[in-house]
Amino acid sequence: MEQETGTAELDAGLRQQVMDCIDMLLTRVLGHEAPAVSDGTRLMEELGLRSATMLELLLELEEELSIQIDVEDIDQDDMTTVGDLADFIAGHALSDI
Repeated sequence: MEQETGTAELDAGLRQQVMDCIDMLLTRVLGHEAPAVSDGTRLMEELGLRSATMLELLLELEEELSIQIDVEDIDQDDMTTVGDLADFIAGHALSDI
């Protein structure tokens, strides 16, 4: 049996929830009004997220979506754009429920 990759198991519904949540949470995490985001919005370069604010965003996403994100599995490539982060979370999130 062939093993599927995380992207093959991507939960499209969860991905959209993550995108919506990121858009909602950015103002809280950044401490100022955030611009509208798209898949290609660069988290660090365009939005100014740093390591600490990225971790805060991940924790807020866990709480809002009732999921667990294993931060040990995430690497820099998974945090380049909003779309990359949404793809990672939709493919790797564990439900708390």
